[in-house]
Amino acid sequence: MRILITGGAGFIGSHLAERLKRHGHEVQVIDLKIDGSDCRNIDLGTLHIWKEFGVVPEFIYHLAATVGVRKVLEDPKECIENNVESLRAVLGLGIPGIFASTSEVYGKTTGELSEDSELRYSSKPRWAYAASKLIGEHLARQAGWKTVRFFNVVGPRQNSDYGAVLPQFVSQAISGEPITVYGDGSQTRTFLDVRDCTAILDTLRDREFDVVNVGGGYHTTVRGLAEFVRDAVSSRSDIVHKTYESVYPKGFEECRERKPDLSKLRSLIGEFEYRNFHQTVTDLADSLKEKYEPVCR
Repeated sequence: MRILITGGAGFIGSHLAERLKRHGHEVQVIDLKIDGSDCRNIDLGTLHIWKEFGVVPEFIYHLAATVGVRKVLEDPKECIENNVESLRAVLGLGIPGIFASTSEVYGKTTGELSEDSELRYSSKPRWAYAASKLIGEHLARQAGWKTVRFFNVVGPRQNSDYGAVLPQFVSQAISGEPITVYGDGSQTRTFLDVRDCTAILDTLRDREFDVVNVGGGYHTTVRGLAEFVRDAVSSRSDIVHKTYESVYPKGFEECRERKPDLSKLRSLIGEFEYRNFHQTVTDLADSLKEKYEPVCR
């Protein structure tokens, strides 16, 4: 197939592009220029011109988005506008696709989260990203698209620029710096290796569904994650704690627990064998020692 990935030079997008190319698909990528690489920003309007030359994609993975807790808190308006308008432009092409949403849409709801769980959050800026993704889900559904809700996708080539906890911990551990845990560390998260994520995305392209949780692999407290990372990379770093107030701008709220109910995902793809999380951490550590520059053509 000819497949378009928006955000295709990013963390998940670049891994997905590599997998699809290995499986014989023709991959088209749209992304911003990143870290001095030769990835170029392509106006979504040019996609309409592609139809005249017979190179219009047959399927789209829409992964592009404004992300990062700090960035969202600093400019929630930009986050909402970018995420909603970019999706509207892509949906306007009339091509089938998958929209990348997030576990953030569940907000402060706790317990094992199913696709039908209540979505609960306040009007504080912290939840602007979640709100933009929820709007996106409604737009995608009206267009006949499928939606995946990612739960903490991690792995090689990920960095901590957008606030991701695992690359922050790994980077601190391999450099010998204190591993910094925000809050008391008892909050829980579920982590999914990016290579498992892209395998699931590849499979879901041919499945029929409206929205599904995509996660699993390793569930732990944040303090437990810090200890796991320290052991996995044989670090002697201390583990220290900081309050959220000392790290994030005003308006931040934390979710204490986030664990996906994956029964719907299993009904779509069957039982899935996740990567060993120790390998995920060591592969991420190796990638952080080298500068990765995504290349798209």
